[in-house]
This record gives sequence, C-alpha cells and structure tokens, in this order.
Amino acid sequence: MGGKAKRKYTEQAYREAYASVREFAEIVYEIAKRQHLREQKLKKHPKGFHLEEDGSIYNCIICHRQISGKSGWWDKLGQKCLDCQRNIKEGVIPAKICQNDDLVIKNWQLRSNYGLHWSTVRKLRREGVLKGRDLKTKDGTIYFTVYLVSENKEFLKKYPKKPVMGSKM
Repeated sequence: MGGKAKRKYTEQAYREAYASVREFAEIVYEIAKRQHLREQKLKKHPKGFHLEEDGSIYNCIICHRQISGKSGWWDKLGQKCLDCQRNIKEGVIPAKICQNDDLVIKNWQLRSNYGLHWSTVRKLRREGVLKGRDLKTKDGTIYFTVYLVSENKEFLKKYPKKPVMGSKM
C-alpha cells in the first residue's frame, strides 16, 4: 500500500474538461459584465433602479423571494425585492443587514440553527425573549421576519446556536 495509482486520461476526457472550464469562465465573465454595467448605471442613478427586464430571475438578499425586472431593486446595497427596499427606506430594518448576514437571524435559522419549533418561536416572541422585526407588504401583510442580533442578546444567552453537523471525510 502507499503507491499512487496512475490514471490515464483520454483525449475525450481532456476535451470535456476543457469545455467545462470554458463554460464556467463564460458564466463568470457574464456575471462580472452585468455587475460592471450595474455599477456604471448606479453612478447615474445613485438611489438605485429596477432590475433589467431580460427574463433573469434573482433572489432578494434579505427575504430570498424571487425577483426580476420591475419587481426587483438594485442599489449600492445589492438586489432586493421592492417590499424589502420599502421596509429599509421606512426604517423597519437597518440597511446594514444587506451587507452583513451576521447581524441578523432569519426565520429559517431559528429552526435549523437553534432547534426551535415555530410554536416555540411564537411563544418566545409573546414573552419578549425573542424580538423580531416584521416586514410587511404595502397592504400590511407580514411576509418575513428578521431578528436583529443586537436586539436579542437575552435570547442568544438562553438559546445558543447548535453546532453545525458536518460530514467527516
């Protein structure tokens, strides 16, 4: 034992590898080009602008809803749905959470990272142990809740984050 196995590659394998790398490079180039064009457009529209109407679909960086074209907004903070953009503008949530995920605990993380059932989350909110910021649509419907780490120190002491389960190689 201990010897290295020598593997011979066929010309077909090299061609497939080359095609995969080339395709990946083209995708990265298109993303960089789109990012550059948006940054240039942001110079003309510093408050932001709607996403391009090119059929592309993105996710809001806050609530992760799918957005595209007129349903999406781009500014120096990144891409957001119009509801999240409005909630930031109205001061419901601070803009800095767009650039630092460590400042917030999102709904889904309460279950996966803290092991809490939804009924427990509701109970903790009623008791004031867990303080959430409800994001609402224009008509007042709650569509997402964000929990700021800075407002939930007591919760974080009582409910530490569960260790991440990972697979060992």
